[in-house]
Amino acid sequence: MPFKPSLTFVLIMLFSSATKANDDYVYIFGYGSLMLTPARTATAPDPEGAVYIPVKIRGVERHWNLWSERSQQRSLGVEQSIIPDNYVNGLIFAVKKDQLAAFDKREGPAYQRIKIPIENVTFYLDTHQGLIMQGEQNTDVFVYSPRKESSFYFDKEHNQKKIAMSYLNVVRTGCVEIDRKHQLNSQFINDCVQTMGLEGYLIEDDRDKPRYPRYPATLLRKAIESGDTRKAEELQGFIEQEWDNYLNTINEKWGF
Repeated sequence: MPFKPSLTFVLIMLFSSATKANDDYVYIFGYGSLMLTPARTATAPDPEGAVYIPVKIRGVERHWNLWSERSQQRSLGVEQSIIPDNYVNGLIFAVKKDQLAAFDKREGPAYQRIKIPIENVTFYLDTHQGLIMQGEQNTDVFVYSPRKESSFYFDKEHNQKKIAMSYLNVVRTGCVEIDRKHQLNSQFINDCVQTMGLEGYLIEDDRDKPRYPRYPATLLRKAIESGDTRKAEELQGFIEQEWDNYLNTINEKWGF
């Protein structure tokens, strides 16, 4: 089955076997900001006991070809690659079906969801494959990919449109978080470095006034303003205990 390009972002996997999957859940593959826990859970809370699975999807590549006029920044998507062995790495996680609309809304009209073959999915850890593959039964895999015909699509030739550093750092810290939690010894991070797709795009440092709405400091401010004490404490703990450490790794791996 050919991959046809069409958003962040994002892969949805539906288990075809009732023995291994609850009918109330679907699975999303985050390859951008959804890889970082605070950014992901800003849309919907992670289900209790959820399993997070690092994978690669062959035949696609990252591009920053969507433009948000409201936030004045480029957004990340995946598109079909002319090189079959190219890949994008990311994280599969479960969400309740009744929360899926929130993720669809998050991605917006610039993206469409399409199916890709399960044989294009490669697992970093063999122990995870049994959670997805059910003997000879196939698992449906969907990806959100940019709508090239939309008014949001601007390729890298439009170089006046830049990537916001606040957004890029959320994506890159997600790579670090996944690598650390699954003890992948920098393999996942190195794959992110190789496949982030930054070549040819300009980056604007907006960290003093982050434009990306799910930047940790912005989420913390919103939680405090809304009186959500529990969320504010979680975010404060993340920023103090993990964020700066992740940023140090980013600087080591990317050089900026």
